[in-house]
Amino acid sequence: MRVIINDANILIDLVQLDLMNEFIKLEMELKTTDFVYEELNEEQKNIIDYYKDSGDIEIIETNDIEDYNRILNILKHSSGLSFEDCSVWHYAEKLQGILLSGDARLRKQALANGISVRGILYVFDQLLLTNLITFDLAINKLEQLYEFNPRLPINAKNERLLRWKSGKHVN
Repeated sequence: MRVIINDANILIDLVQLDLMNEFIKLEMELKTTDFVYEELNEEQKNIIDYYKDSGDIEIIETNDIEDYNRILNILKHSSGLSFEDCSVWHYAEKLQGILLSGDARLRKQALANGISVRGILYVFDQLLLTNLITFDLAINKLEQLYEFNPRLPINAKNERLLRWKSGKHVN
């Protein structure tokens, strides 16, 4: 089972799109860090707590000084990243997982250091491939996503909308 380390922006988008129920059904080991969890507002925390309590998502507690020091080291050698960003980078590396983030700086720097990185569009692709959502729902939710998050890549959006309207998956 693939380990997925979630950054705050992905969790926030999934909560706002009301897709957490579908997301947790993916055959993936879903995790985030205690530092990312603290970035969420109370409503978002309540939703994540529900899935944490049911065992669907794990909040990694950083109690080990070695983990903390590694996060600090990533922070020291990165450019413009937050401590929270570096925490998901560290655990993606440590657990050999996929870092799920929409943060361009984090994505670029983690990729350059050999971390496997994906974004919210990957989540949509996986939800469709596993039949957890329909093409119609994916189209609706993707358009909704771009209303409140217009910084996402427009070409990738348009490619998906075109293919999904034809009932085809993105390769």
